[in-house]
Amino acid sequence: MSFHQAKPEHEILYLDICQMLSKHGDLPARELLAVAANLVGKLVAMQDQRTMTPAEAMEIVAMNIEHGNKQVLDQLAASRGSV
Repeated sequence: MSFHQAKPEHEILYLDICQMLSKHGDLPARELLAVAANLVGKLVAMQDQRTMTPAEAMEIVAMNIEHGNKQVLDQLAASRGSV
């Protein structure tokens, strides 16, 4: 499976989700992670199994977890030492 660049509408959705999560900043990070993982599990279950296998869905999840993690690590590395 190849990586696809995010479309503008994907970025808008991402920013909307971030804004919603910021409203719940009093929850511990591990609880936010648990809720997000539960949502992802539900989204995987809702895929049309005529067009996507569970393995394909999990590959999409894994690839995007890795990509999101790399994006944050790259941002952190670029900000080190900056004022």
